[in-house]
Amino acid sequence: MYKFLRASMLAAALLSSLNSFALDGAWRGKLDVNSVKLPLVFNFSTTQSGNTSCTLDSPMQGAKGLKAVVLYCDNDSVTLEIRSIRASYTGKIANGMIKGTLKQNGYKLPLDLTPEKSMGERRPQTPRAPFPYRSTDTTFTAEDGTLLAGTLVIPDKPAKGSPAVVMVTGSGPQNRDEELFEHKPFAVIADALARQGIISFRYDDRGTAKSQGDFKTADFDTFKSDAKAAVRFVKSIKGIGRTGILGHSEGGTIALMLASEKVPDFAVSLAAATVDGKDIIMHQNELALGKLNLSNTQKSDALKLLSMTFDDIISGINPSDIPVDKYISDNRLDIPPYLLTSMRQSIAAGSNNHFRSLLSLKPAGSIRKIKRPVFALNGSLDTQVNSTDNLAVIKKNMPKAVTKEYPGLNHLFQHATTGEITEYADITETISPEVLADICSFIRIL
Repeated sequence: MYKFLRASMLAAALLSSLNSFALDGAWRGKLDVNSVKLPLVFNFSTTQSGNTSCTLDSPMQGAKGLKAVVLYCDNDSVTLEIRSIRASYTGKIANGMIKGTLKQNGYKLPLDLTPEKSMGERRPQTPRAPFPYRSTDTTFTAEDGTLLAGTLVIPDKPAKGSPAVVMVTGSGPQNRDEELFEHKPFAVIADALARQGIISFRYDDRGTAKSQGDFKTADFDTFKSDAKAAVRFVKSIKGIGRTGILGHSEGGTIALMLASEKVPDFAVSLAAATVDGKDIIMHQNELALGKLNLSNTQKSDALKLLSMTFDDIISGINPSDIPVDKYISDNRLDIPPYLLTSMRQSIAAGSNNHFRSLLSLKPAGSIRKIKRPVFALNGSLDTQVNSTDNLAVIKKNMPKAVTKEYPGLNHLFQHATTGEITEYADITETISPEVLADICSFIRIL
């Protein structure tokens, strides 16, 4: 799907307090890091000895339980030290909030904290008991012998030959719920499917959560092969009817490509990339450059450089051997030094098997071979996979496919304002109820 935002606030050391004042509970605030609102959560608790301890979460980055040191805590103030990154936080406690400042490397950033809302308030769609279905954790074997772990969900009273769906996550190491920013989209989808009599199976990516294997050495074909093995596993279960794939983002592309090979009986594609991989990644970079204070020439030149280096990566050239400086000189490209440093990091990512395979991806040729039923969905505010461009490829190559664009939905199919990644964590909705209903209806009428 998208790449997690990085900030320097993520490491820390054990929290122990020399004071006895209890500041129990979670407190949330937003740190303004280069115009990015980074949510941080301080989790305070009282030890058996009566001291105050704390851990730090960064939901946007998927980090939990980071440790720090509490230097002082009484009924009106608290001071924390995050020594490994040379940072500290000091706040005054008053009127139900903590007004404070985070200091690091000479910078002072305001950070006010308020009591955290309950998970039910933050993520109201997350399934909660009692459930009218059975969830069974199990394993299956990938084609290369790797043991992968997942959850099979079966309604309490399934009809004979009930349809089943295998869920495939987007890019990046994802667990079976495709969990990010405390949202659990696949758990929500599985719950909705089960309530409509539809069986589902979702699994952790290899090298993630309870699945074995190495995520770092895997590429697109590896994940496609894992999805194929998951379908075969579900089809081997007695009493299950037609079995399809529901994939999100990269997983949606996998669903379509396996449908072209007649692996699933149907496919549901949530924001699948169907244009060439390079074009998708160039589009994402163009949007990112548009947020920087650059001239039109600088933006254009940066895209030219990325295009040339991506072509080299696709051709098999090692990123360290790409003559970046020569390209800049020969083409007289105007790229600010700070931007060039960041771009070199993006180019270096080409040594990653997964990134290289995504750059080289050309799905259109496979899509036109699909004979299975397909439902392709996109949100109009998707800033990661352009809705118009990608649905157009499906409509052109699969005129019989069911396609739908949802106004106002982002890449995660949440109702959004801008569709930017930075909104994801603040939106309480995990996935649009309309999308859930449409997916269930498509599968039930097959």
